Amino acid sequence: MQGDGHEGIGGLIAGVQGQFRGFRFALKGTPDGFADTIRFSWALGPEGVESVIEGTDVGLIENGRLKQVTGFLDKVPAQ
Repeated sequence: MQGDGHEGIGGLIAGVQGQFRGFRFALKGTPDGFADTIRFSWALGPEGVESVIEGTDVGLIENGRLKQVTGFLDKVPAQ
């Protein structure tokens, strides 16, 4: 998946939430970073129960703005 700018990223999130109705994104832990790179982990699932999907994203900052995010899925449901 790829999204550019606020609208593109918002569209990606809306697409995931449309596919997984009733699920919510939650930040896991505290984001950290070094120089121009930030890393954060997230969970996706119904509120109040264990998450179904989890991931870690790495972002690149340029001129104080988020330029790029590469995401990794750490936990996915069995097929």
